Amino acid sequence: MELHSYQCIISPVRTLVLSTAWSDPAFRRKLRELTGLGWSIVAATPRGAAGEDGGIRLAPLPVRGADGPAAEQRWPARALRRLLTDTRPDLVWIEAEPETSLAEVATREAARLQIPSAVLGWTSLPRERGYFANRRYRRTLSRVNGVAAVNQHALNLLRAGAPNVTSAILPQLGVTPPGIAPDRRPSDLLRLSYVGRLVEERGADRLLRACGQLMGQWILTIVGTGPEQQSLEELAQRLGLASRIRWLGPQSRADVGSLWAETDCLIVPSRATADWIEEWSGAVLDAMAHEVAVIVTNTGALPELVGEAGIVVADDEELHLRMQELVKGVDRRTMLGREGRRRILDWYVDSAVARQTDAFWREVTRARML
Repeated sequence: MELHSYQCIISPVRTLVLSTAWSDPAFRRKLRELTGLGWSIVAATPRGAAGEDGGIRLAPLPVRGADGPAAEQRWPARALRRLLTDTRPDLVWIEAEPETSLAEVATREAARLQIPSAVLGWTSLPRERGYFANRRYRRTLSRVNGVAAVNQHALNLLRAGAPNVTSAILPQLGVTPPGIAPDRRPSDLLRLSYVGRLVEERGADRLLRACGQLMGQWILTIVGTGPEQQSLEELAQRLGLASRIRWLGPQSRADVGSLWAETDCLIVPSRATADWIEEWSGAVLDAMAHEVAVIVTNTGALPELVGEAGIVVADDEELHLRMQELVKGVDRRTMLGREGRRRILDWYVDSAVARQTDAFWREVTRARML
């Protein structure tokens, strides 16, 4: 559905945001942008210290369990109830799957106080849940006033459990692009990169076979490691590609960031399996932010991420053909890179994510008032 901002109708507006992410100050840029759009935000975090951060009030809670995914933690109902009573928000925003303790407890306490709530989910394939997890899932979705997800697959699943509430596709966090994109001088050499785990579902073998058919000048850099590495290296040897491939192994985020200046095209050749699809790809967004052309397969959220700014292929033959086009298509590479960066600036930087989130939050609170 198309969402619109209703800032002029609902003011002032307050939200309590619940997520394991907000413990890290680097992840709060979206929240800071939302304060600039008129939201008074209280961010409940597992542990940490109380305080202020760019207009955001931090409210640590005594969460039980190891740091990590919300599913592994127990959020205290009494402390959440007290926080809700003290803050009386217009919306409770929960970045956690519906079956988690966080989502179930937060929506229950919000419903008791007649405060609207909404959840953001990631799970993109149907999955079996235990009895208690399935009960939490159903109860959470029966109480929410809005559901959002990071891709269409995940949103379809949430809508099945909550068909009559406001819904939207929303990134959780924004991308920080470089102020100036790398200067790439036109060259007949096509510099390809692959970034990811070397496992079957990531499809690096598909990429190597496509490279084995390429005519012209190209090199490939592979970043990552995994159980398929030895077999992939052997495949590269059999295809006669060893001299054209650099195997960099695992790299830090900063090291991957420096790779983009030496890359003309990122290839993401993932294949869907019975229990896995691409839910998100930070590598795709980072590459596009650096004006790197992107070719992805038609699986999971990849086509949604690149939109019209990248190349989406349906099979191995098309993968080879589109790569071959870029071997000599220097202008095409440049155009795709510019379109990709424009898409990031329009949809995936923190300010853009905040605008989308603002429209969704306001639609949820407005629908509650009608």
